[in-house]
Amino acid sequence: MVTGAAMMKGITMKGIMTKSITAEMSTIDKMKHSFRLLIVLLFVSSITVGQEVKSPLVHFLKKRGYTFPDSLKKYPSQHRLCHWPDTLYYNTMYKSALLGSINIPISFSNIEFINNQYVVNPTVSIGLGYTWFFGGFTFNENDRITVYPTFFFGLIANAGLENSFNFNKLASFFTGVFIGFGPFTLYGGYNIITRSPTLGVGARIDLYTISQNCLHIFGKVHALTRHKVIAQPIKDE
Repeated sequence: MVTGAAMMKGITMKGIMTKSITAEMSTIDKMKHSFRLLIVLLFVSSITVGQEVKSPLVHFLKKRGYTFPDSLKKYPSQHRLCHWPDTLYYNTMYKSALLGSINIPISFSNIEFINNQYVVNPTVSIGLGYTWFFGGFTFNENDRITVYPTFFFGLIANAGLENSFNFNKLASFFTGVFIGFGPFTLYGGYNIITRSPTLGVGARIDLYTISQNCLHIFGKVHALTRHKVIAQPIKDE
C-alpha cells in the first residue's frame, strides 16, 4: 500500500518539477523576447545608418560649398555659392582657376652655394609643403575624382639627414619654392643650417593622389566641354 508519506513526497516532487518546467519556459520566453528586440534594434540601426551615410563624392562637394539642385527645391532660402555650375554631371571635364593639395617633398641631393663655390650636398631630406597646379578633373560614377594635372608650383620645407643617417645631426633645414610638370620637381630656396642658397631636383607626393579629400578647388568651376546627352547628373543621395 502507498503510505501517506509516500503520497506527500510524490506530490512534492511533482510540484517541484512543475515549478522547474514553468521557470524554464519563462526563461525561454524571455530569451525569445530579447532576441526579437535585438533583431528590431539591428534593423532600425541599419536603416538609420543607411540614411546617414552619403557617398564620398557628395560629401566632397558639400564640403567645398556645392549645393545640389534638389536641396534648393527643398530649401529655397538656401543660397548656392557662385563658383559652382548649377548642375554637375558625371564623366564631364571641369576646370577651375587652380587646384591644390598638401604635399610631401623628398630629395636625395642638392647644390648649395657656400663660400662663393657650388657644393653638391648628398643629403636625404623629407618634409611638408603645399602644391598648386593647373588642370582639369572629372567626377566618376564610382565616387572617384580623376585629375589631369599639367603644371605644378608651390612651397616646401624639409629637413635633411646625411647619408650616414645620423639622426642626432641635421644636415639641412630647407625652405623654398618649386616648379614641376609631374612628380619630379625643381626647387630652390635657402638652407637655414648652412646659411646658403640651395638648388635641387627631387620627388613629391601630392596627398590628393592618396585621398581625394586632400584635393582643394580654387576659383570658379566651369565645364570644358558640354556634357553628353547620356551623362547623369550628380545627385544628393
